[in-house]
Amino acid sequence: MIMTNTAFLRAALLGGAAFTCVSPALAQGVGQRTDPVIVVTASVTGTPTAPSVEEGRKRLEQVPGGVGLVEDTVFAEDFAQSIGDVLIFTPGVFADTSAQRESRISIRGSGLNSGFERRGLTVLRDGVPISRASGSTEFQEIDPLTIRYLEVFKGANGLQFGAASLGGAVNIVSPTGRTAHSRFSGRIEGGSFNTLRGNLSASGVSGNTDYYIGLTGLRDDGFREHSDVRSLYGHGNIGFRLGQNVETRFYVTALSDNFELNGSLRLADALANPRAAGRPVTVGPFRPGGPVTVLDPGPVADDWDRNLEVLRLSNLTAITLGSSTVEIGGWYARRKLDHAITRFAGIIDQKEDEFGLSLKGYGEFALIGDAVSRWTLGGYYAKGDNRARRHRNVNGQRAGLVSESDQDSTSLTTFGQLDLGLTRRFTAILGGQYVSVVRDVAARLGDVSGRGEYEQFSPRFGLLYQLSNTAQLYGNINRSFEPPSLADLTSGGARPFAPLKEQRATTFEIGSRGQASFIAWDVSLYRSEIENEFLDFGVPGANGFVSFTDNAARTIHQGIELGLDVYVAREVLAARGQAFTLRGAYTFNDFRFDNDRTYGDNQLAGVPRHVFVSEVRFEQKDRWYVSANLRWVFDGPWADFANTERAPGYELLGLTAGVDVIPGIRLFGSVENLFDTVFISNVATNANQSLERAAIYTPGVGRAVYGGLQARF
Repeated sequence: MIMTNTAFLRAALLGGAAFTCVSPALAQGVGQRTDPVIVVTASVTGTPTAPSVEEGRKRLEQVPGGVGLVEDTVFAEDFAQSIGDVLIFTPGVFADTSAQRESRISIRGSGLNSGFERRGLTVLRDGVPISRASGSTEFQEIDPLTIRYLEVFKGANGLQFGAASLGGAVNIVSPTGRTAHSRFSGRIEGGSFNTLRGNLSASGVSGNTDYYIGLTGLRDDGFREHSDVRSLYGHGNIGFRLGQNVETRFYVTALSDNFELNGSLRLADALANPRAAGRPVTVGPFRPGGPVTVLDPGPVADDWDRNLEVLRLSNLTAITLGSSTVEIGGWYARRKLDHAITRFAGIIDQKEDEFGLSLKGYGEFALIGDAVSRWTLGGYYAKGDNRARRHRNVNGQRAGLVSESDQDSTSLTTFGQLDLGLTRRFTAILGGQYVSVVRDVAARLGDVSGRGEYEQFSPRFGLLYQLSNTAQLYGNINRSFEPPSLADLTSGGARPFAPLKEQRATTFEIGSRGQASFIAWDVSLYRSEIENEFLDFGVPGANGFVSFTDNAARTIHQGIELGLDVYVAREVLAARGQAFTLRGAYTFNDFRFDNDRTYGDNQLAGVPRHVFVSEVRFEQKDRWYVSANLRWVFDGPWADFANTERAPGYELLGLTAGVDVIPGIRLFGSVENLFDTVFISNVATNANQSLERAAIYTPGVGRAVYGGLQARF
């Protein structure tokens, strides 16, 4: 058998990547390091409101469970549009793309296939929640180019931020005048699909005051028909040291994010013509040559889109009292959403005001000998008031008000944890969390009214053992709790108020992380036994496909999260200022029903069972680098809970490179999906696809080439 040159190259790259078991630098557990510590660089000291990367890493190493850290240097030169692009290679995190600038992020199966307004994950910026009081998160509110680093707390490991949900928490740490890479940065990049993105940032320090401001503009015509993006995003902060022990920092985020929606396709259509927009929904002909009834003209004719405007103001004040610190936070957010979709759902028009307050204290003390013990106590309160309207959608225009309601949410969370140092190496962790949530919907027009009240206390127990200065063992048992979001309860106003129960789970976890000689690792094994898991179903409606949320009885999520770095010829190359790194991450997702009356022990739909990512990277420190990466989904996810149809697996290969032309000026470029593989990036789940044959598949982006220039001074 004779192979073509292209086929041979593809086979060689796949084989090489799989053989070395490596992964992109994005695959960062806290045991793995972006820099293999081959060259000593000056450390950056953070502040109480904005810890440095190393200070953040040290904090994460005190957590007896799966955590991760992703620095901006890892994703800065890839074309990352959203937080999903940033986290896509992190072990235990599955991120895919359902539309331009819109990601679905699932950690350990959280929010398994929620629609827009994602659930199952608490997102914070500098310790202050971005996730809404209503229970969902707008990932559009995050611009990767205004991030210094991210902390990932999987599952109940996010307790220190009050995260109660199955997925845990992601804390985004902003650059400041004291931690930004440079005083001024300018960046311009472009490429496939008429993409153009620019970013400007400035920062500085003057005595006890420092500031940072960043602005990003993006336009992109998109891979598929009807997928234009026009986005403008700004983030800034200013910090004041009010004394030796007090620092306060004010933050502002403003964005206008507008993108077209192209709808989903049936599997055969998605694989045959992945650039097409969704088709109109038709019935007939009822006889040869008879009439065809169009139920929904589809995303192009009705101009489906999602337009979001956000203004967010927040403050964090840190007061140091000896070995203890008190943090006081507050925030206000104004959101406006104009979201045109199917004729059944119509045009969703929402205006929401939200405010919140947080209080947290933590410190260290010695109780048993010289072993270090730590304590954390805190809580936050958030309230959101949303005026929700739904209009008929006729050719993209509002054609009459269908429903209107006042949607109010309140959320109260309190938490505490004691890390008891039994010896210098052995620590026991005891913690707990209480959550009380109210969702209240009062209809002004239509029948979407109802009230839900949910509360639970969730205990946590963990053990952490220091094997050496650079290696740890850990284990924990915990409970998690997640009330339904307003989007779950109301289906965007398209259905009556749903009588959903809260989702509860008990999770068991063991693992290890660390570095030794030329290798670094991060591995966790977990099992979550879940009651009332939120699952998304789709059913055919009179005017198209309708999505709604329901509770399953009992389900199980269990899996393996493995990250591995190998630093080849570390000492020899370090002497030359070079590094050759092999990185790998493998995630095993075993998510299933537990003796369900309808689905037995079937696999849950929406997330693939095996995901493997890898990268080979060679760099000359502060001069140039080249890398090749692979994302390998062995078999695609099931599309339905009856397990009758699934998306095919796929392999995506990419190349990246960068060179410093002169100090402070870098050229960089990337090729994504090198072999133009046709694949499915997102699946909207339903009950039984063999009966419904619904259009629920989103094709992934084909080959794309990007390049850019960055200047730092």
